[in-house]
Amino acid sequence: METISIAHSRKDYGVGVLLATLMLGASLFLLFGSFFTDLNFRFMGIVSPELAVLAGGVGTLFFGYGFFFLLKRFLFPKGALVINEKGIINRTNAIGSSHVIPFEDMKKARLEMVNSSPNIGIELHDDEKYLKSLPFLKRKASEINKNSFGTSIISLDAPIKTRERIHEIVDIINERIEKANSI
Repeated sequence: METISIAHSRKDYGVGVLLATLMLGASLFLLFGSFFTDLNFRFMGIVSPELAVLAGGVGTLFFGYGFFFLLKRFLFPKGALVINEKGIINRTNAIGSSHVIPFEDMKKARLEMVNSSPNIGIELHDDEKYLKSLPFLKRKASEINKNSFGTSIISLDAPIKTRERIHEIVDIINERIEKANSI
């Protein structure tokens, strides 16, 4: 069996890196600006230092994580989705991980639409076993996606380069699932 490796699009992540840089800069300004000066915005008035530190701190954590996540994807685009003889490695979104999800644990792959974006949904034999293997935040994010969007526990974002081949990729995954489950 051949290994299929699909890369991220640098073009798509470049815009995200620029926007994350802008928002991280604004959060850092809010965080550190409150230490050196009174923040007085024309449309809001004077911002209390405690509120500025809280908002700046939360923004710095959130947008800092987003910046480094997007920058890593921009600099190292290879291996967003890897389908090998053992299973799938999903690094298509922040919920994915570098661990192999074995074909033996899967029931079926199908095409899912999430906010008009095609995803590959993977149904598992035991959702709880997979969820327990995830860190707390990824587990909660997977559960929220399932409850909010009706997706599978494993929902692979299809990189833009592969969207015209998405049905072919779903068929390949289903063939490998059937082969693994028939052994």
